[in-house]
Order: sequence, then C-alpha cells, then structure tokens
Amino acid sequence: MKHHSSRPAVKCSVIAIHSALAALGALAMSVPAHAQTETGAPAAPVESQAPGAAPAAPASGQVQSVVVSASRIDRAGYSAPTPTVSIGAATLEQRATVNIGDILNEIPSFRGSQTPAGGGIGNSGQTLADLRGLGATRTLVLLDRHRLPQTNNGAGIDMSMIPTALIRTVDVVTGGASASYGSDAVSGVVNIVLNDQLQGVKGNVQYGATRYNDMRDTFGSLAWGGSFAGGKGHVIVGGEYNKNTGTDIYNDERKWGRESYIVFAFPNRPAGATANAIAENGLVGNGTTGGLIRTNGPLLGLAFVKAPNGATTTARFAPGLYGNLLTSQDIFTDEARAANAAAGITHRYPLQLRPQLERANFLSKISYEFNDRLSAYIQPLFSHTRSGNILIARRDGAGAGPALPIARDNAYLVQALTPAQLALVPAAGLSIGYLGNDFGPVRRGISHDTSYISTGLEGKFGDTWEWDISYQNGRDKADTAYGNNMVNANFRNAIDAVLVGGQVVCRNAAARAAGCEPLNILGQASGSAGAFNYISGTASAKTISRLREFSANVQGEPFSNWAGPVSVGAGLEHRKESLVTTVDPLSQSNGWLAGAGANLQSASVTVKEAYAETIVPLLKDMPFAKTLDVNGAVRRTDYSSSGMVTTWKGGVSWEPTADFRLRATRSRDIRAPNLVELYTPAAPSLPLPQDPRPGVAPITNAAGVTVGGNPDLKPEIANTVTFGVVFQPTYLKRLSVSADYYRIDIDGAITSTAPSNVVNNCMLGGVYSGNSYCSLITFANNDVKNGQITGIRGTTANVAEFRTRGLDMQLSYRQPLGELNAALAGTLGFNIQGTRVFEYRTSTDVSALYPEGINRAGQTGAGFGGPAGLPKWMWTTALDYKWKRLSVNGQVRFISRGHQNNGLVGPDEPGYTPAAVNSVNNNQIPSYTLVNVGASYDFGGESGRRELYVTINNLLDRDPPPPANQNAYYDLAGLTVRAGVRFSF
Repeated sequence: MKHHSSRPAVKCSVIAIHSALAALGALAMSVPAHAQTETGAPAAPVESQAPGAAPAAPASGQVQSVVVSASRIDRAGYSAPTPTVSIGAATLEQRATVNIGDILNEIPSFRGSQTPAGGGIGNSGQTLADLRGLGATRTLVLLDRHRLPQTNNGAGIDMSMIPTALIRTVDVVTGGASASYGSDAVSGVVNIVLNDQLQGVKGNVQYGATRYNDMRDTFGSLAWGGSFAGGKGHVIVGGEYNKNTGTDIYNDERKWGRESYIVFAFPNRPAGATANAIAENGLVGNGTTGGLIRTNGPLLGLAFVKAPNGATTTARFAPGLYGNLLTSQDIFTDEARAANAAAGITHRYPLQLRPQLERANFLSKISYEFNDRLSAYIQPLFSHTRSGNILIARRDGAGAGPALPIARDNAYLVQALTPAQLALVPAAGLSIGYLGNDFGPVRRGISHDTSYISTGLEGKFGDTWEWDISYQNGRDKADTAYGNNMVNANFRNAIDAVLVGGQVVCRNAAARAAGCEPLNILGQASGSAGAFNYISGTASAKTISRLREFSANVQGEPFSNWAGPVSVGAGLEHRKESLVTTVDPLSQSNGWLAGAGANLQSASVTVKEAYAETIVPLLKDMPFAKTLDVNGAVRRTDYSSSGMVTTWKGGVSWEPTADFRLRATRSRDIRAPNLVELYTPAAPSLPLPQDPRPGVAPITNAAGVTVGGNPDLKPEIANTVTFGVVFQPTYLKRLSVSADYYRIDIDGAITSTAPSNVVNNCMLGGVYSGNSYCSLITFANNDVKNGQITGIRGTTANVAEFRTRGLDMQLSYRQPLGELNAALAGTLGFNIQGTRVFEYRTSTDVSALYPEGINRAGQTGAGFGGPAGLPKWMWTTALDYKWKRLSVNGQVRFISRGHQNNGLVGPDEPGYTPAAVNSVNNNQIPSYTLVNVGASYDFGGESGRRELYVTINNLLDRDPPPPANQNAYYDLAGLTVRAGVRFSF
C-alpha cells in the first residue's frame, strides 16, 4: 500500500467540515435563542466542555474534581485540542444499559467488533472497545486515568467489569494520546471516571428479553456513598449482578436464521455465473449428521439415516446446486432442502447468536483528607464473569479435517447396507462426510476472576502546584474449559468396529486394551456409556495476566506570560505486565477436536516511562483571538522487549470569537506488541502453502514452516492528524455543534501472518515483490527468483500498514419549552452524532488484483473473510423530553447503504463482468435504520427516587441484512424489552 499526499484529502475534509457545519448550523438556527436556565443534564453523549467553564454542583453539594481526559494537565476553563466526547450517568440510565460497552458501540466512531451482542461461534462474552475499527488493542481503556489488567488473553480489557452505578462519566478521547498515556492509545482513549462523591443509596433492578423469549437478561445494582470523620473522609461502595441466558445453539427462532444465507464461492462455475454468490438455503454440501457416502461409484450420495423401526438404512441425498458433493457449503433449492428433511437427513451447522453470560462486580473507593493539601485513597475492585458458548462440532470431510474412512467389514456398515449395496463397497472401504451434530458442538466455558487495587496520595504545594503518586496491582485469572470435546484418535478407533467372536469390538487391539469400546455413527450415533467416555473429555487452559504499575505526576503553573498562566506537567511511570498460560497435555499435542492452544511460560515485559506536557496561552481577549493556546507533550518509553521509543503530540486551540473554537492536533503514537504476540511458542504449520512462482520446485516437509509469536517485534508507529471546529454561540448557550477531521496512518502494524498469506503477499502475481512479507521467507542459495522456499515464518510481524480518515460531527441542544410558550411545559433535548469514513484500508489487501489495496469504507458485510470494513455514514440521533417526574426518549441509529465486500464487484457496479474472479451476484446492502424508545416515571418524593422505567430496543423489529450470523453494526436480537425500577435515598 503506497502512501500518497494528504493535500487532496485535507482539501476535501475542509469542504466536508464546512458543509457539515452549514447543515448543522441551519438546523440550530431554526431554534429560538433564550437565556440559559438549564433544568436537566443531557442524556446523550456530548462534546466535552471546558472544565470549570460552567460548573454545576453535584447533588451532594461536594465539589467534583476537574478532569481533562484529553490531557494530563487538569486546568479549569481549558478546552483541549483533542476531540473528546463525554457520556454521563444519565445516558446509561436512559438506555437501561447493563455495561458501558453497549453505550460506546452506539457512538458512530466505534465498531462493536467483540461484544456479547455481536454473535458468532466462539464469542467470549467480553465487551472490548474498538475505536475507528482499528482493533481493541489500539484503544486504551483507563479507570480514573489508570491502567487495568488485561482480560482478553493479554489483548484487551473487558469494560463490563466496572459497576455502572458508580460511573460519573465515560470520556472518549478520539485522537492519538500516546504522549499522554503511553502505548495502545493509537485510535484514542476510553477513560472511565468514577463518581467518588456519591452520597446516599442508589439501586436498580431490571429484567429484559427479546420477543423470541431468549437473551433473557436479569440485572441488579446497589451503591452507597457517605462521609466520615467530620467530612474528611468519603467512601463509595457499589456492586452489580447480571445474567443473560443467551440463545440456543441453532438460530431457528428468527426468520433470517432459518433462511440460512451464506456467501458461496463456486468451485465449478456454471456458464454465465458469478465467481461468488450470496443466497439462502446455504447448508453443508458434502456431509450429513448420519454420514454421507463420498466414494465414487453407485453408492455415491447415499446418506445413512434412522428408519422408523429404529434400524439404520440409507436415503438418497438431494444435493446442492453447485458443489457436486465436493464443497463443505452449497446452495440448495427449497425442494431439495425439504426432501432431505423428509428423509431424515440433517446437514446444518450449529450457530449461537449470543453466549450465556453471568457476572458479578464490586468496587469501592475510600478517600481521606489529612488536611487541605494532602489526601489519600484506596480503591479495590473485584469481578467474576462466566460465559458459555459453542465452538466447532465434528465436520469430518465437511470443512474441518479429512473424511472418515469406513472399512468394508465395519460391523455397523454391514448392518446398515443391504447385501446388494454391500457388494458394491470397494475393497478399500468407503469415505464418509460426517457432521457430529448427534454429539453436539464443543462447549467452551470461560470463568474470569479479576482483582485490582489502586492506592495513592494526592497533594498540593505552592499556589498552583499539585502532585500525586499511585500504585496499581491487578490480576486476571481465566479458566477455560472445552467441554463435550472429543479425542480425535480415540474417536477414530471407536468407529472402526468389527465382529470378533460374535461381538462388536474396536479393531485395534491396543485401543481395546486402553478402554476402547465400539461406537456407531451411521444413521444416528449410538454406543455404550463406556464408548462415549472413551472418546470424550474436556480440554482446559488457565491464563493469568498481571499488572503492576507505579506512577508519579506533578503539574502546576510556574509563571504567566502576556496571555495568562503557563501550565506544565510531568511524570514518571514504571509498569510490569506478565502473562502465563498452562494447557492440558493433550492440547499441546493437538489431540482434541478443539484444543486449548499452547503453553505460554511466564512471559513478561517491563516498561519505564517519563513524560512532560505544557499548555501555553499565546493570545487572550484580542481582536479575532479571544483565546489562543498551544499544547505539547512528549513521552520517552523504554520497553524491556523492544528498546526505546518516543511519542509526542502538538495541538492548538483558537477561539477567534466567543462563539467559535478551532482546534488541531498532530501526534506520533505507538502500540507495543503484547505478550501473546511476542512469546507464543513457534509450532509446525500444515498444510504446506503453494509457491505461485512458475517452474520453481514446490515447498516440501523439509522446509521450516512455522507459526507463532515473534520476540523481535517492535512497536507500531502511528501518525495522527485531527482538526476541527466547535460552534457554541453566546446567543444560544445550550447549543453545541462540532465537526472534526481525522487521519491515522500506522506503519509496521503487527499482524498474524499465516504461511500461505506470507507467500501470497510476497509473490504478488507469482513474482517476488521484495515487500516486508518477503523478509519472513528464506530461499535456497538466496535466489529469490528461482530458489526453492526453504523456510517460512508464519509469525506475528511488523509487516502491515493501516490508514483511515474521516469526519466526526455532533450537535446537541436542550430547550425548556416554557421559554418558547408559557403554555408549554418540560424540557426537550436532542443530540446528533455522525461519522463519515472516507478511507479505511490495510496493506494486507494488497494483491495482483488490487496493487493499491482495497478501501473498505462502505463495507459492512459479515460473511466474507479478510479485513472487516466500516460504514461510510453512521448517525445516532437521540431525543428526550422531561416534564416533572415523567421522562420519555427516543433514539434513531442510521447506517448508510454499503457493500458486502469492497473487494468484490456486483452487477450494479462499474467494471462488473461475471467472468471476473471477484464478481458476485449481489454486493449491495441497503441502508439500515434502528429505532429505540424509552420512558420512565418517578413516583418518589422528598424521601428519594422511586422510578419505574421501560425501554424497547429495535422497536420496528428490523432484521439484519443477510448473511448476518456475526456482525459489528446491525442488531441481531430483534425487538427487545427491558423494564425495571430505580431507587435512591
């Protein structure tokens, strides 16, 4: 992927910002202007205001601390140049959210790439933050500016472990912030700010379910805050419990699930057909639950089924349209699907939309002021989560491993076939395509126990100086069990059954001695309890992730210049992260149907950091310069794994008038490799990839072809530019409009490189390219043109590049209606957020067909492999009305029309021809609108809050565009109702 000048992009972006502001401004001007008499806090994500600019005292009467998440300097009245969105507690309540990740994924700049609601086999149940679609590893999640222990196998933090009742705001910094916070803050930062001045008791009890009566969700929370020692001390305590029942292992309740849409690549293309197709009735084409004969000859296509009398017999399998019994997926007519069902033939994959999930969280914070210049705090957190989901079921010869061999003298085969059929069985036996649905899929259960403690001192000296020191210690222990699993060798021994002395036994004498008992899989799986015990078991893994961090910070205003005080801040940080994974012995030898991976022996990395930051005012109260501030930060980091690296940021914030503020930043950010990427042990990889160079000797087993981690990884380097404008008119004080352009370029991005991808990306069009992928290949005699490949390192490597650019927009306004007309009552508020993505591409898409890669902006399909995309337009519009004790709200989420895959070309696109290798029958996804509504009424009085509430998500019960078994953008659940009661006293 080549780099191009950004000037055309900048020009287009300026025009886009101007157009966006003009449209939003026209909308704003239609609202009459009145003096500000705010009656309620915004219940939607809003553009972060300058702290201290318009302070509002909390209900408790306590003074809340100033927090500027986009900077390490907390300065009242300062507006950081990095765009920041704040989500308040009112938004969490209005949407009846049980974890903050669900709210973040309603912000258009986020992609819900890994959440329980995203569906998919193997869903871990964790909720990770993915800003800009660059991956959860490039979005830094903090709790009160402090790091948390990794919970996703060293590659992410589950945001659902923070009790929502104790959250004051969630600040989203949508720009590079590595100079302020260190590694991982490439696409931005999510800083969860606690309400550490909570007074009294607050609670919430809630229940919800879909219209299909699944995903049943029970939630309860309780929090308390109070003072002690004459007001010098304060304590908050909160806990919550949540249980979601998930869905069944087959997606049959929803019509779109029963339609079974798939993406299909034609193995033998019919004349005039496209190379790819999207169609319903996509089922397994070369295997069945009772077994499908795949051996050429007169028996080909017979499926073993259970007869009405209980005996095993055969029925003719009605094949798909295109696979000819050779492809694991095929497209079936309605008639063929019905005929197979009538014959007792099943050939479907299990699919679970949402995992079962249960979690309990506890958090507390105790703070104490020794005097007005010294205070201390301690903050413990405990979280337990347990999720259950399905993985693969047996698919021998049907997409996961070779077909099963059944010998001619197999005792169960002799019983299942007629004498005439048995006479047609070749001497070598039969090859069977088999689906293990009778046994069910492997069930993965993950239990996380997370403990974390943060403690520190905070103080002041002089007139303006503040300091703090803190220590964090966190540990996440994940126990993973792969239940309902199979030992592959034992399974094959058990199905190879013969008659010995009139009894059916396992053929292999050594296997019999080891406990093998025969198992019949033909027609319907049956066998003794001993047989099932012999083939089954549970794989296991235990992963422990640890974090130890010490930090010391100081900030103040050493002097003033002609425009005001100059602020400076500096700090030191020392962090050690470690990870150890222990798996069962059989997983280490790849003996399970679904193994637990490999051991990772006590890997660790130590990080030493120092940073400095300053805010310098240049102009104040001048013509065309109400304020002009510059902000700069630099951080020097020393990694024990990869050495020294420097990050920096420069920004400017300019208010030409009291109504407008212009802002811009330029930063250099990093993401350091995580411990899994660094130290996963190398292991041999099969099957061997093909060398596309013509006339060159093929790769052999003697070549060193491996996959694994890479201890030589270096940090990714990202260059980020943002600039935008904020419009907050003095004559319409409740209005805020903003538009910000962003561009992020990542060089040396870390990516997992399968050996086949290494070869194909190096040999573009069958010719050695010399790109970064080629550094992972060795050639005989160093001859890159004709030398045989003698080694391939399919490891994690710094070989990828990413680029994305777009525009974020927001408008928010609140209006007491009585100011418009005395006959009107209540307060009306609305908030509009939108993101336009111009470009989203990665070098992993570079190929002979696409030498410049593929712009994935506008790609929202879920059924294709390769990099996921981003919608071109996403909007979230929220409207709320409050009158006395009644509140009603509505939300509309819009996703623009897009493509299934921007690497394919459909009939309505330029350059389409069915003969092309990237043609598809339909590449269009229509625009999608989702409507959510809610209402609440507070029956309480002076004694406290007694509020009943209800929310309805996906009010119109919109189905996702097919195929949609796993998707980051569209709702998979259908109409969902939640209701509950909140109370406080």
